[in-house]
Amino acid sequence: MNEYPEKLIVEPTTRCNLKCEMCVKQSGGCAIPEGDFTERQLDGLKPFFPHLKSIVFTGIGEPLLNRNLEIFISESKQDMPRSGLTGFQTNGKLMTKQRAASLIAAGADRICVSVDSTMEDQFSSVREGGALSEASAALLNLKNAAAQSGSSLKTGIQFVLMKKNMEQLPEVIKWAESKGVSFVLVSHLTAYDAPSETEQAFPQNSRGAVNLFDRYLRKAEKAGMDLRRYKEIMWKPLKSEDDAEIVIRVRDLIKEASRRGIFMDIASLLDEDRKHAERLEAIFTRSRNLAKKAGIRLTLPEIRPKNDRYCKFVEEGAMFITWDGHISPCYFLWHRFSCMRKGHVKQVSPLYFGNIMEHGAEGIWQKDNYTSFRNKVRLYDYPDCSNCNFPPCSYILDAPFEQDCHTIDVPCCDCHWNLGLLNCLSDCTGS
Repeated sequence: MNEYPEKLIVEPTTRCNLKCEMCVKQSGGCAIPEGDFTERQLDGLKPFFPHLKSIVFTGIGEPLLNRNLEIFISESKQDMPRSGLTGFQTNGKLMTKQRAASLIAAGADRICVSVDSTMEDQFSSVREGGALSEASAALLNLKNAAAQSGSSLKTGIQFVLMKKNMEQLPEVIKWAESKGVSFVLVSHLTAYDAPSETEQAFPQNSRGAVNLFDRYLRKAEKAGMDLRRYKEIMWKPLKSEDDAEIVIRVRDLIKEASRRGIFMDIASLLDEDRKHAERLEAIFTRSRNLAKKAGIRLTLPEIRPKNDRYCKFVEEGAMFITWDGHISPCYFLWHRFSCMRKGHVKQVSPLYFGNIMEHGAEGIWQKDNYTSFRNKVRLYDYPDCSNCNFPPCSYILDAPFEQDCHTIDVPCCDCHWNLGLLNCLSDCTGS
């Protein structure tokens, strides 16, 4: 267990100058007050600075709206190891030539600009109030300022993948090359309402579930049966011998999946559009090839939820600090909001272990309840609700969370981060 966190993610503000359709701030279930992080709060984090690999100033809002951002960066850099990196993600709207120069002078190492399309109309539709030309100008201003100062700043792009723009990803890679971008981060869409859930591009079923299902499908086909008929026949009171055999085979499939620790949603497997997954795989392959040729570091999400979960935040020693000083373990649990899970509204309650204005930051990190939480997360004993064979249940839909169906009291069973579907700037704060 680390004595100190290795990564800090600090929220400069919850205010924003855009109304992006994929943002939690535009959702009906958002209950996030607006405010700004302060220098006094930063002082409470200074004991961590000598031990940090990185500090990222990013949250729900637009970081450039906080006029103290340069102060946060420069004061962090003063006490961090020489190898320590600072950065933030921005929509770029306020990235003037002067602001770019001041941020680089403060010591920013990584700056990521949000770009979800190279088509101006689609860009403006997705990010209401923004424009592709503004993102382009932001990257140009940063490039010129870095060249003038001799800075080693690396710029990147954050791309939110949706069905409506997934064909644009290779075009964004090519556009990024023309702007001198060093890295591209891609995340799947997090759905905060019913319409946006239909825009999620990732198939719900894990690769392990699909592979096991296909094996049973092929065995049944060799025996002259079609397991895809299961939904049609499972509630029939009178079943033919073939129908009864199909039910038995599906039950055997579910039992084997359970023995192997594979969560499986039979209805979702039966309904899945395999051609969509193939199209997405082709887009990812093309994007990888383009990025490799351009020398761009491309971080893609999983096409499907992973079988083996991994919480990068807990495993890599990250700690999150909200604009008002609350300490949280991850992106998923640092605000109050609602999101969608299989057509159902899920209420998410924040999980805080203290506030830097009330308790010493070191003491909070080392508190028994925070340490216990991190240890429980690393066990990965909680279920995979996204691939459960039952509809979303009260364990995950009700708030506040108490426990899951395995009686585990860490609220990680329905998190898309540990399934490999989402990425963040802290993934690109390495070399």
